[in-house]
Amino acid sequence: MKMVYVCSPLKANEERSMEDNMNRAKEWCRQASELNVLPLAPHTIFTQYLDDTIPSQRNKGLEMGIELLKQCKEIWVHGNTLSEGMISEIILAKEMNKPIIAKDMDRETYINFMAYQGVFKEAFSNEQWELVCVGLDEGLDVSSYARSNVPADQMMERIAQLKQGIENEPTIIDISERNRFEPEPDNEEDWAQEA
Repeated sequence: MKMVYVCSPLKANEERSMEDNMNRAKEWCRQASELNVLPLAPHTIFTQYLDDTIPSQRNKGLEMGIELLKQCKEIWVHGNTLSEGMISEIILAKEMNKPIIAKDMDRETYINFMAYQGVFKEAFSNEQWELVCVGLDEGLDVSSYARSNVPADQMMERIAQLKQGIENEPTIIDISERNRFEPEPDNEEDWAQEA
């Protein structure tokens, strides 16, 4: 059985309490279990014995979550909030070449979700972007198959192949040529002034 890392918010925000977030994560795990995978949401496990409000215990939970992520075959990212912890998990999973699959996301969240993986909406025509979103709506990891100079019909063909489980060489794969956002380097003087 494939182990899947369930990535979703834990901390409360203006929309949901921590309890609401825990209940949603449990429900997403239940739904995933019906798809014959072993879903693991670290925040539903580790909060049973670690207190997320105590920094040392929170850090311990984050460390254990990273170890758990290393063992999982895929990461499923749920919801319309990408917390700081979720972003770190997405970036780490990308570095480990693990499939990162969007679940239960609106289109605006997709834009941020893809950007953290180096795929930017501005690099696509509207038609191409809609097809990328179709793939995301189907629960496919299409980020590595998105390339702005590939005709939309070829993108749709590849998404259909992925949906059918065809694991042949993708015809749409190279995102390395795309201009990527590079953040400005930290200025130590700014940090000193803020402190």
